[in-house]
Amino acid sequence: MAEPGWNFEGERPFPDMSETGVNLCAYFDAMPDDKLRTWRRDVSDEQLMEWDGNFTSEGNLLLPCCESEEVDPAMYRAYIEACIRYRDRVRARLGVAG
Repeated sequence: MAEPGWNFEGERPFPDMSETGVNLCAYFDAMPDDKLRTWRRDVSDEQLMEWDGNFTSEGNLLLPCCESEEVDPAMYRAYIEACIRYRDRVRARLGVAG
């Protein structure tokens, strides 16, 4: 089944978002809903990095087109929680089973 047209990037969940923040929103738009639904907020930073699978050994997310700011676990957590709230809000409207 194809993913719906998530548009978390268009939501701008935080004021004064940087280029990195916009790209992180797009990163979460591309994340399959099945994977996102397995997120647990109580995981350690190490477990977070393993769950995502796209972090460097220095502890920053590998995110294309982001040279001005690193995405560390704290930033990742803030954005993923906002993305989950966004998807919970729009899931029914997009015809995705809850």
